[in-house]
Amino acid sequence: MPATPTAAAVLLATADDLLIESQGTHGPLTPAGRDRGAAYALRIALEAAVDAALTAEEAGLGGLRSMRAKLLCLHHYAGPARARRAHALWNRLSAACKYHHDELGPTHAQVRVWRADVGTLVAELALVGVTVASPSAGEYVGGGGYRAPDRRSRRTSR
Repeated sequence: MPATPTAAAVLLATADDLLIESQGTHGPLTPAGRDRGAAYALRIALEAAVDAALTAEEAGLGGLRSMRAKLLCLHHYAGPARARRAHALWNRLSAACKYHHDELGPTHAQVRVWRADVGTLVAELALVGVTVASPSAGEYVGGGGYRAPDRRSRRTSR
């Protein structure tokens, strides 16, 4: 049975299609429109990868609607360095997706760099499940979970 491509993989392929510069087959899109469309597909691919990583952790975060909140939760599940990269990349892609009359859109070279970064991050987030233990988090029990540390109250007898 062939493997089903993930939503992020399909969106990365869409971004690749938009970034291919083939002669005469641009259709109704201008090169700038293709670059902005690719940036949009990359942002949605990153969001899908973050959603999949948080869902894989079974953390009960399905009710979160805000991507900013999800990126904050990613610090715990994917590590601070990876979460910072995802947050910075998501911010850049979000800015590139919006049309501002007084700003230039993303260049083709920028979008190509973002494509490589998103591809790497999507692959890394697909492997999230092994989390770095933190001393205050307790004991690692496998599957990305932790057992809470024993916090019995220490009362002194009077």
